[in-house]
Amino acid sequence: MTLLETMVALVILGLSAVGFLELFQRGARSTRDAEAWTRAVAFAESGMEAALIGGDVRREAEGQSQVGDLSRRIHVAPWQLGVDEIRVTVTGPHGAVFTLRRLQRVR
Repeated sequence: MTLLETMVALVILGLSAVGFLELFQRGARSTRDAEAWTRAVAFAESGMEAALIGGDVRREAEGQSQVGDLSRRIHVAPWQLGVDEIRVTVTGPHGAVFTLRRLQRVR
């Protein structure tokens, strides 16, 4: 085997290794993004539950709160006669936004 053939084989091996490393990097990034969305959805659902409880907790829930890199805004507004719209908006890192909406009969 000549020096040129050896160099070509090393280049091919290096390019294939870079391809596999990029694949692993994409998998890690996808896992991290999925974890961030899971936390955002759980944070939104907890805010929705707090708003659905009603009473003083509902008034306290309206506004903004923050946990780590997630911020949550809960807004309760009349939608139609006897029905409120509850909107929970969670803003994550890098500006990602998740909004959860629900209609609730006024008690």
